[in-house]
Amino acid sequence: MRREDDSIQLYLDHAAVRDLAQQLREIPSLAEDLEDTVACRTRLGDPNLRLNARSSDQPLPFSPAAAKVRDRLHSILVSWVRLVCEQRGLEYSGDPSTAGLARWLDRNLIALAMTEGVETAPAEIRSVIEAALLIICPPLAPIVVDVNQIEAARRVRLNASGIVTLAKELGEPFRTVTVRRIQVLRDAGKISPTPGPWAMSWPEQYVVGEVLDAHLAHPIRKRKTASMSQGSRQPLLRIEQSIALS
Repeated sequence: MRREDDSIQLYLDHAAVRDLAQQLREIPSLAEDLEDTVACRTRLGDPNLRLNARSSDQPLPFSPAAAKVRDRLHSILVSWVRLVCEQRGLEYSGDPSTAGLARWLDRNLIALAMTEGVETAPAEIRSVIEAALLIICPPLAPIVVDVNQIEAARRVRLNASGIVTLAKELGEPFRTVTVRRIQVLRDAGKISPTPGPWAMSWPEQYVVGEVLDAHLAHPIRKRKTASMSQGSRQPLLRIEQSIALS
């Protein structure tokens, strides 16, 4: 959208400006996570650490894929900062880091919205943010479980800890089976430990299938929490006023 009056000309409508502002404010923390991922300091995925044995083929703590996305994000922000400065006659006064570039664009959001060609900025920045999120938080690989193995496992008797370990290997909807969950089902009379004789110090054992069935038949109750109040949002007053006046 193009708005013209005596003082302002915007190439983005109000919704697009808000969307762009939200993306720019997400980038500083995203850039920090990307740096951790580049250096393989992220807690997600397998650690990329050197082994104790000395070898020339040891993996280095570096992720080329994360570095490529990091550099692309930085390059895109640099290009928009340069374009804003050239068209609006501004000088860049922020930090040269990716986070600094994003914060500067956020502070100069009106100038950015008044920059010719900015119509492509929301989609361009959103695209690289989505690519970064896929690198930082990759989707979990689907768990494929053999049906015959599941049937065999259902007949096994295990203690609560053993059942929890097995349930995680089965994937959804059994990832939420915990030792506490099993105790809750037992206290509610939904499951019972298998009869002994067991030594007093031995943990109680359950038939795995009975625990899994009870877990599915009796959904976990969601805790009642006070409704979260909406966080304060920085209003784009000058843009709103300019749109209202037009």
